[in-house]
Amino acid sequence: MTLDFVLAWEIFPALLNGAYVTLSVMIPCLVFGMIIAVPVALARLSTNVVIAGLAWFFSMFFRGVPALVLIYMIYNGFATIEFVRETALWSVFSEAYYCAVIGFTFNHAGFLVEILRGAFQSVPMGVREAAHSLALPRHLAFFRVTFPLAIRYGFSNYTNELVLFLKGTAAIGAITMLDLLAVANAAVSTTYDPFTPLVCAAFIYWAMVQIVLVGLGRIEIKLNKHLAPAS
Repeated sequence: MTLDFVLAWEIFPALLNGAYVTLSVMIPCLVFGMIIAVPVALARLSTNVVIAGLAWFFSMFFRGVPALVLIYMIYNGFATIEFVRETALWSVFSEAYYCAVIGFTFNHAGFLVEILRGAFQSVPMGVREAAHSLALPRHLAFFRVTFPLAIRYGFSNYTNELVLFLKGTAAIGAITMLDLLAVANAAVSTTYDPFTPLVCAAFIYWAMVQIVLVGLGRIEIKLNKHLAPAS
């Protein structure tokens, strides 16, 4: 079992195209996942039992269901619903890309809810009381004091979730999308080399993870620059 460098060079452009497909699914999921997770995380902290319970169920369900099962349910399951097939919804649920984005968005949001909930709870009560003592409206106190501090407290956990999420997107090949892993598997089938294409795919995944870690690591250093010891 050896690495075929000639084959690796030949399939590398196709693997890069697969990586582009992976990122094209991942990036909108990060945006929409955060948009969904922030209000749900706040709902988790609500004193209203019904609202908090619904938010807990959202988090529990989408964290508990594997992403692969979720995108199967959306891509294959919704196609069996007559209402979906006969309305404009079919233009969305008939496309593997949209189904992948929807499924991974909610899966990602389920984990983000708990990260944000813990981050919001980590903001000291005294800081929030100080913001209110300045007569800041509730929404300004949240966006100018609570939310920026929560980002700092939850950033490390968010980085870990982002790395796991990036690797988890390898499941989208199961619904006919030619992502990085799907391209590598196709190369295995056509070249009968089970080693080289997968090693190349692993290297690209590793490189993307390192870029994420280095980029977010620098952001975290800037966010916590005030915590660095004085020289």
